[in-house]
Amino acid sequence: MVNDLVNHITALLNIGRDLIIKYPQLVEETGLVNTKGQKTLAIDSLVEQTFLKYIKTNKLPVRVFSEEIGIVECHPKLRYLIAFDPLDGSTNYQVGKNLFPYGILVAIFNGLLPKIKNVVAAGAYEITQNLSFIFYNNQTKTLTGQLINLKGDWQIDKSSPIYLDLHRHSYYETYFNLAEKLYIRNSGSTIGNLVYVLKNAACGLGHPNIKAEEIGAVYALIKGAGGIVVDHQSKNLGEMDFALNSSYELLAGCKNTIEFAAKQFK
Repeated sequence: MVNDLVNHITALLNIGRDLIIKYPQLVEETGLVNTKGQKTLAIDSLVEQTFLKYIKTNKLPVRVFSEEIGIVECHPKLRYLIAFDPLDGSTNYQVGKNLFPYGILVAIFNGLLPKIKNVVAAGAYEITQNLSFIFYNNQTKTLTGQLINLKGDWQIDKSSPIYLDLHRHSYYETYFNLAEKLYIRNSGSTIGNLVYVLKNAACGLGHPNIKAEEIGAVYALIKGAGGIVVDHQSKNLGEMDFALNSSYELLAGCKNTIEFAAKQFK
């Protein structure tokens, strides 16, 4: 069954990629507001509706949670929960010209009331660099099958890049103690920050308020690559309940640097 789920996630990632590439600036607002109170872009709605059509056509036994429309029941005998962000990095997408990263995040959890660690398969597709990753059987690989292992010997100094979400002024204050201790960067999207870690161009990523539809994919892909995923108090995020209306503190990546980063909050 896991192989079937991996095939379905791969199909969703490729479907989403093709749509986003086909419509590079489908930036008009639909007039709708998503579950986070944000205005929905036409591209978000198009990818989401295409995903739902695929899931229903293939009769997947899943409850769907998406940022744009919330919860949808897609089968009479539910077995899994699938959470996805049809376009992570909408602002980067709106800028256009592939200047900044954006893409798709998908995770499938075992059961309907899972913990975050109960991801059985997950995937990410970053459009601007054409980079894609899949998690299954406790490993992270590229879609072409290359095993991903995070670099484990990052130095803890201001030359080691860590990608932190900084899109609100309060987030700068959150990470103030890391300034001058690590090289703070931000790609403008969760998927962009994640991909820099998975390609070993950064020692970690952080977010004070990562969304439920993103946390499963980020957790699984980092863990499958040999990294750790904790909150700002060093608690293992995997042991926390996955809650559709929640958001989470996140530090993820190379073990020694993430442990160091978490200590700066104490």
